[in-house]
Amino acid sequence: MSAPPTPRRGARAQREPRELSPELGGEEKPGTGLAVDPPFRWPSGRALFAGLALLILVSGVAYPFAFSLVAETFTPSTATGGNISLGENITNPSLFWLRPSLIDFQPYSGAGNEVPYGPVDPALYNQTRVYIQEYGLANVSVPLNLVSPSASGLDPDITPEAALVQIPRVAHFSNLSQGALLRLVDAAIVPPEAGFLGPSYIDVISLDETLIALLGGNVPLTPTG
Repeated sequence: MSAPPTPRRGARAQREPRELSPELGGEEKPGTGLAVDPPFRWPSGRALFAGLALLILVSGVAYPFAFSLVAETFTPSTATGGNISLGENITNPSLFWLRPSLIDFQPYSGAGNEVPYGPVDPALYNQTRVYIQEYGLANVSVPLNLVSPSASGLDPDITPEAALVQIPRVAHFSNLSQGALLRLVDAAIVPPEAGFLGPSYIDVISLDETLIALLGGNVPLTPTG
């Protein structure tokens, strides 16, 4: 009796395509044993509208609510848009002054295209000297905050150092003691959020409102005459 033929290694038997049930795709790809890809079908309207509703619910309701809740927890003073002030042109020497403004605190004056000088621009040195002279700070260490315009030109905030360096001038023209003004400035310092998020700052508008009330009111922001 002869032995059955030994199959060759790697040889694959050829199979004829066969009909498959409609649930499996209908037909088999020749020689693969895999079903032919079914024709593309658009998702049902129900699934489409369900996905759209879920997207609106998550991005339009859940996310804004969660973001507002976090903001109200960590920054309650600004979470609802309240207690927000804009910088004003204050030049009365008996009040505290803000940072320089390239738009002169006029957002609709058409001066919004002003660009501050770059760090290697020779004109920056001359502009800085002008700022120092305007603030009357020729013989002291000037905080960078007072010689660098804010990005918006309407920023009402300055650093505590920028307020402290103005105390001698404000004391001279307001006839208040430097000690009283120091306590006023200390009380106006807003600490970083949660103790470490961002720097400490002072809202000059709020500080000057307190100072004007202390002076008896009717103190103009700019000197008259």
